Amino acid sequence: MAERGVRGARGWERFAEESGRQAADPNAPVWVVATEAGRVIGRTTLGEQTPVWGWTEDEQAQPAYFLNTTVTHPEFAGQRVGSLLAWWAVDRAAETGREWVRRAVGPDPGLLRYYCDVQGWQIIHQTERYGEDAYMLGRAAEPLPDLAHHLLSPA
Repeated sequence: MAERGVRGARGWERFAEESGRQAADPNAPVWVVATEAGRVIGRTTLGEQTPVWGWTEDEQAQPAYFLNTTVTHPEFAGQRVGSLLAWWAVDRAAETGREWVRRAVGPDPGLLRYYCDVQGWQIIHQTERYGEDAYMLGRAAEPLPDLAHHLLSPA
């Protein structure tokens, strides 16, 4: 991420160890994608509540998941591991009776376009967070029966 000039990459380096601890905690809402050999190649957090910031009270009351801290192992960059996790969350939300999956993204136009154009998210609100633009994204829960076709092939 640092080599590609992604803002906040140094913070993600520090996050790696904590991320591993969270993934190992059976009480944490962390989900992973792993190879058949068990190597974790991506992770995300799937919260059961929509955050207060950026969302209306009515939206917060709707049954939804909130997707955040999705990270892909650098060796698997470009293989849509993060997309697989996002699509899985949409399918899981439908399976568990949620109406929405939500997420937020900061002022990174490339990432915003990717989330909308590739993963199917819609901008619900634009707001300011920590003095910068932030976008609240949503996607209606829906079964994705062809999700298995998006699984990664061995590298």
